[in-house]
Amino acid sequence: MNLTFDWIDKIKRYSKFSGKELRGGLITILVLAFMVSFNDWGPGNQVDIGIGLTSFLGALLIVAISFFIRQWIQKIVALGADFQAEYKLWSFGLLGTLLIAALTKGKFWFIIPGGIIIHYLVGHRLGWVRYGLNYFGVGVVSMAGPLANIVLAMIFRTLFDFTGIAFFHTAFIFNIIWALWTSIPIPPTDGSRMFFGSRLVYMYTLAVVVSSAILLYANFNIFLTILASLALAWIWWLIYYLAWERYNWMGPY
Repeated sequence: MNLTFDWIDKIKRYSKFSGKELRGGLITILVLAFMVSFNDWGPGNQVDIGIGLTSFLGALLIVAISFFIRQWIQKIVALGADFQAEYKLWSFGLLGTLLIAALTKGKFWFIIPGGIIIHYLVGHRLGWVRYGLNYFGVGVVSMAGPLANIVLAMIFRTLFDFTGIAFFHTAFIFNIIWALWTSIPIPPTDGSRMFFGSRLVYMYTLAVVVSSAILLYANFNIFLTILASLALAWIWWLIYYLAWERYNWMGPY
């Protein structure tokens, strides 16, 4: 009970976005919104300013909602381990987003806008990670990122199913693609921190993300998607462990 109250107190005190994060987040949102709306500035090769601005504003809303919810969830999970997660944009990643959007006319979405930096809250000793930063704890915090995208994708898919509004479908696709990109184990993605934190945790999370993305896109029922993705992830995790990890395990995680 004391741990719960301590966690709630830390959320109230430390879960706000800093000025630096807000500036980086604003740049990230603008670039990703441009990418999402790139192909919607008019019919064919024609440019219609009215249609384009409407599409861009809709994309801004989609990206802003997804970005802040995703990062806030990572902050909350981090605080449970006496960590503080801070978003930092990746300039080359955003430049790549713009370049690929231009080359593919917005048909291919590259979404690796940045990653998180983890700080240890030295004034707290009640978390489950008591002795400073470690790869496993950072990996668990990073895991919350792509999983948050998958949950958002489920919510937007459900809203689209009920309303048929294209806005929700775009938000659904955006979160699926973001979850897949950020699961790739290359810096500065969450996948890289999960992989170095624990290969077993990474493989299970990767299987959940990939199977959920496929099933959601294939229009499976949300409840069945959750059950099937968890089951498929366990099967993949077991195969990976038996075929590779048990012969190459070199640490406590």
